[in-house]
Amino acid sequence: MPDLLIFTLFATIVAIYGVLPRYRQLRVGYSLGNKRSIAFLSFFGLIIIAGYVGGLLLQPNGKESLGTISTGYTPIEITQFTVNFVELGAALVIVGVFISVFGSKSVRIRNEQFLLSILRELYNRGEYGTLVDVISDNYVPLVNHPEEPTAPGNESWFEVLSSVDIPGEEGPQGEDDDPSIPTRVIDKIEETVPGGWIERLRDKVSLKRQQARYRFKRLQYRLADTAEEATEYTESLLLDPEFSAKHPTLDPDLGIDIIGDDSLNGFRRREFTHRYLTTLLKTENSLLYRNIEDNMGGRGVYRYRIDPDNRLIYALLSDCSRVETLDVYKPVGDTAERILREQGKRDYDKYHDQRLTSSNMSDDYIFSDPIYVAIMFFDIMVSESLYQRMEWHMWLYYYDSITRLICENYELTEESDRTAEWPNDYSRLLYEITSNMVDWLEATEEMVTKEEYDVSVETPTDDEEEHEEQYADFIKLDSIDDHRGANIPKSTVICLFSCHKRILTTDEIPKQFKEYITDIIFRCCVELRKHDEGTLLWKYTELMLYCLESEINDSRSGHKYHHELQSVYDGEVRHEVVVKSMTGGDLVDELDDLIL
Repeated sequence: MPDLLIFTLFATIVAIYGVLPRYRQLRVGYSLGNKRSIAFLSFFGLIIIAGYVGGLLLQPNGKESLGTISTGYTPIEITQFTVNFVELGAALVIVGVFISVFGSKSVRIRNEQFLLSILRELYNRGEYGTLVDVISDNYVPLVNHPEEPTAPGNESWFEVLSSVDIPGEEGPQGEDDDPSIPTRVIDKIEETVPGGWIERLRDKVSLKRQQARYRFKRLQYRLADTAEEATEYTESLLLDPEFSAKHPTLDPDLGIDIIGDDSLNGFRRREFTHRYLTTLLKTENSLLYRNIEDNMGGRGVYRYRIDPDNRLIYALLSDCSRVETLDVYKPVGDTAERILREQGKRDYDKYHDQRLTSSNMSDDYIFSDPIYVAIMFFDIMVSESLYQRMEWHMWLYYYDSITRLICENYELTEESDRTAEWPNDYSRLLYEITSNMVDWLEATEEMVTKEEYDVSVETPTDDEEEHEEQYADFIKLDSIDDHRGANIPKSTVICLFSCHKRILTTDEIPKQFKEYITDIIFRCCVELRKHDEGTLLWKYTELMLYCLESEINDSRSGHKYHHELQSVYDGEVRHEVVVKSMTGGDLVDELDDLIL
């Protein structure tokens, strides 16, 4: 009966193994494939065999006992029950070991070479799905590997103290193991020895502390789960062009974990992030597309809600310093540019159609377009960076280069509608770029005018009774110029008028659409001009006028820009500016002087 039960238990283990995912089956080899584990399991296997033999000796001969084992406390008689009990116990231990390997969240790597061979074999066979599962299953240590401590030095306490020559004092003898020696010696000589000697001694004691910390960290490192060779190979896999083009779509969660793990000091996380996001943007309806679409629903007036459920967006933008560290903008911006360049070389350009604006398409169809997704990613990233008070422009100037490429590709075909609000899909994309930048400036206005954001600081002037209001670096305007290495609000103004010039100087873009874009920009300018003269927001309108004048005076394309600007401004646009200025923020005279 016990033999049948043991057989059933082992058969159950085999059956469970057969239905497990492949990556969990592979655990057996690298978790139990070392000498100690094999010896451990073999020991209990021998116990089962011995129990089986003991049962054979008892049953045919009708014996009730095979003898007695004497222990230090009480003798144990070897009966059939004892044999069955030990045999079953050994079987349960073996079963328990395998169950823990199958069901644990993670297992310890005890055979690194076996794991390394698995990784290589899966890669060579092209079994990328299982390969991703194995890496994810062993995230520690394959990706997040413990850092091996570095030894500071190897001097003993006696060597430390004996190396310090103390005038008139003899070094302690035979007490090098006393932990209080350094403190007592320093206290004793502090009043009699020149300061330089004290500093030398303190440096030596500091070194000993470092050595003690090193030994402790070394012990921690040996006890930790490590796999140095497999870790190096895993990093090379994750940066491999072929594999990096597959794994983000097979299991995007692995990439999310790596992007959000700020403790990965030795891992080339920046390069990994670039490859990861490039693949996601190039793959239609990938996780990046879905997260961007889902995040639109959580938008406030100017700020998006970075929802933890949108794991990729949350990993990237919940802490925008991570954006700066990983240069998150670069793979998205570069890929969008590359797609536009390739689109311009094709005989048929799908963006000349009205796919993204047609009423025949569903509302969410636009979120399947990579350029639109890239534009909206920058919108979420820059607006969130502004509210997180990032002092850097977050490379929003990618909007300028994307606008340039769109204008180069722009063409009205039989699929376009010249009279429509958005004559083609390129028009829709240009509108989104312009509208987003205007939203960033309006968000700046909201942060300046609402006390809840507390963006200003008061500093006393020469007159102690007067105070001049100043603003935090992320939002202040230091100077009226077009230097691009500025914060988000200033960079937005510079980029906005650069994009405006590109749109107006593109002959293929219809005048009606140029008027539409110009009206959006000038209405924003008038709105900001309503604030008192000399205030921060008023100064930003001065910057807008400066950028407008600078683009008009540009030696390369300024003349054409000025001509087109006169054409679109002297009509409905000027009328709208006049009407809006009636409630404040009069800019008509300044604009007339620059344009007409």
